[in-house]
Amino acid sequence: MEELNNEQILSILQKYKDKREYDRNYYHTKLKNNKLFQQKQKNRASEWYINNKEKHKKNCLKHNDRRKLQNKLNYYRRLDKVDEFKIKHSAEWEKVLLLNLPHTPYERSTIKQSPST
Repeated sequence: MEELNNEQILSILQKYKDKREYDRNYYHTKLKNNKLFQQKQKNRASEWYINNKEKHKKNCLKHNDRRKLQNKLNYYRRLDKVDEFKIKHSAEWEKVLLLNLPHTPYERSTIKQSPST
């Protein structure tokens, strides 16, 4: 196999980027709202779930702990009590840091609500 020079590598990368951009635009302009395409995708997904029930179940169980942890953390984030979460659930806090989950409090909206009359 021959070695590729810099220009060839850049050309290959540019072609790849162009193809990805073309495919993305084609999907968003032509396929996404096409009823026939949507139906084919639904059928394909249904077939996959029917044929791979064990894989799907295993995948759900694999992510179950992460989902529960994220939900609990989001509860404390909404109340702006992340420090309380750190104290009460120190073992789970270590998992949050290990998994790199978002753990800063939610930003409150700065839009003022009009007083109801």
